[in-house]
Amino acid sequence: MSYSRAFIYNVALNCLALSATVQNINQTDAATTVLNNFYETARDQVLKDFDWNFANTYRELTSTGNAPKDPKYMYEFDYPNECIQAREVLDKSGECVKFSVATALNGQQVIYANISPAILRYTRLVSKEAFFSADFVLALGTYLAGLCALAITGSLEKEKNNLQKYQFMLNKAKYLNASEGVSITEKELLNTWINER
Repeated sequence: MSYSRAFIYNVALNCLALSATVQNINQTDAATTVLNNFYETARDQVLKDFDWNFANTYRELTSTGNAPKDPKYMYEFDYPNECIQAREVLDKSGECVKFSVATALNGQQVIYANISPAILRYTRLVSKEAFFSADFVLALGTYLAGLCALAITGSLEKEKNNLQKYQFMLNKAKYLNASEGVSITEKELLNTWINER
């Protein structure tokens, strides 16, 4: 199924137990205005909160040419523009290495590591709703409902309930995402465990 921003708004309104619907995100009613105000921040936060498979990507980092300010590291790299959350830095063999995110003097985020070249695995900004997974849409709608509950309904209880439900949905998403891919190491551990039984 292909999702839209209006669909996500309607998920949020349903989570608030409201029967009103959003046909177009440019509507001027109070609820749509509030949803518009919170939407991008909510989307970015939900992307950041979990390592969603549909937003997972890899990129070889570009050196800034500067020495890191942190003496524990040898190399400084640009932080990719579309990066919402840096997850891992890998060497060419795929081994994870220690890294740190910092802010350079010019205000730009940078990544420090002790290897070069370095590959970053990260959650990228996905702004087209058609690319969202179903579990992400439900989680985002629920989180958006929690953020907007007080402004739209005046209910602290609905705010609290939706934010708690969002945490539950994140936990469920962790299970669903984890079942989509198993590394060789995990397969070997599973086979060892089965053989020992």
